[in-house]
Amino acid sequence: MSQFALMVSRLAASAWVGAAVLFVATGVRQVTSGLFSMTTTDQLVLLRFPLYYICGYSLMTVAIVGTTLARAALGRGQRACSMVCLGVALLLMSFDYMVIYSPLAGMISPPGQPRGPGFQTLHRASMGINLADLLLVAVAAGTLCWPRSTEFVVSREANG
Repeated sequence: MSQFALMVSRLAASAWVGAAVLFVATGVRQVTSGLFSMTTTDQLVLLRFPLYYICGYSLMTVAIVGTTLARAALGRGQRACSMVCLGVALLLMSFDYMVIYSPLAGMISPPGQPRGPGFQTLHRASMGINLADLLLVAVAAGTLCWPRSTEFVVSREANG
């Protein structure tokens, strides 16, 4: 059970890193390409970002549960580092959604209207928080994937 839980936590944390990078890359390209009107860009943001947060919450929660259940498969330091990184990332994402994204979404509803005076400040704060969130989950994913020293010993003994 512990090995399965570890596999699930590794998969969930790594999946979130990949999904977030893809989301950001396509979002930046969409905005900077000049191919879309402000109205269309606003509509796409209002459609995409709720899914971004749902996916992030879901995958990070699965990674936290998996890490909790993988107690026997992880070293104490690995588990602690992963749990702290994932927990802080989940708190940051919650803060970003409630304090930053929700007001930003209000500023672009209805789509196409001029940006309010605080838009750029909130947008930069959201970008910083999302970068920190991504880095924390990447550290957790790397920590979860890092082999324990006993895995090297078992691997060497099995291979002769």
